Amino acid sequence: MPLWLQNLIVLTLVTACLAYAIYQGVRSLYGKKSRLGSCCAKGCASTQPATTSGQKIHFLPSDMLRKRR
Repeated sequence: MPLWLQNLIVLTLVTACLAYAIYQGVRSLYGKKSRLGSCCAKGCASTQPATTSGQKIHFLPSDMLRKRR
């Protein structure tokens, strides 16, 4: 396979991926349904019903986690 053909294939694939990402980004900016950041950025809905175990989880700030001397 000639080198120019390999470069042409790679550039075509990169251009297609960039065009798709830009297209999805524009759709999400205009408020239309988009797959860009659909689950990871916003969090996925749980499929299991929420169960309460009676215990509360408390998060501590990172500065309180240091070892005291």
